[in-house]
Amino acid sequence: MSQSIRTAPFLSRAGWRESTVLLAVAALVPFLVHLLPWSGMRPLGVYVLPVFWTTFVAVYFRGVALGLAVGLITPLISVVLTGLPVPASISSMSLEIVFFVPVAVWLVARSRGFRFWAPVAWVVAKAAAIGVQMLIPAFHETEGFLSHLGRSAQNGLAGLVVLALINVLLVRFYPKSDEWERE
Repeated sequence: MSQSIRTAPFLSRAGWRESTVLLAVAALVPFLVHLLPWSGMRPLGVYVLPVFWTTFVAVYFRGVALGLAVGLITPLISVVLTGLPVPASISSMSLEIVFFVPVAVWLVARSRGFRFWAPVAWVVAKAAAIGVQMLIPAFHETEGFLSHLGRSAQNGLAGLVVLALINVLLVRFYPKSDEWERE
């Protein structure tokens, strides 16, 4: 006989099966994006931000731990399978994820019904990551803060639209509830 545990979804723990499936899907999304024919000057992922899609889904349902796992492991799997993202960009992307996940968790916890937390969390995380990169010489950041943030937001506009769409769909189909039941 199982006992029900009532918990808020952003605080609940994912099981092994759920975590494995989410990580597999998270690895598959950027893999498929990087396999699309693309002749741009930069990799397609720079424009559509695929690692943030599944990271936000993990955050929305399971919070910090699984969000960080998905966000930090996915680029490593993708680089092994496709060579993208460019290995030199993984440290910057990881820094963005480290800021994105707790910001997204905090925003979602405040109001799961707001439909645009994912893009807001990305902008805040990107700004924080740029700020840190400007302070650490190893990143060789030469561009000004606002110009870097503006360029990044412009490059990632399509990805921000996808993040907003994912956010809208999650709110629509998995709306906020005071207590979610879990067995």
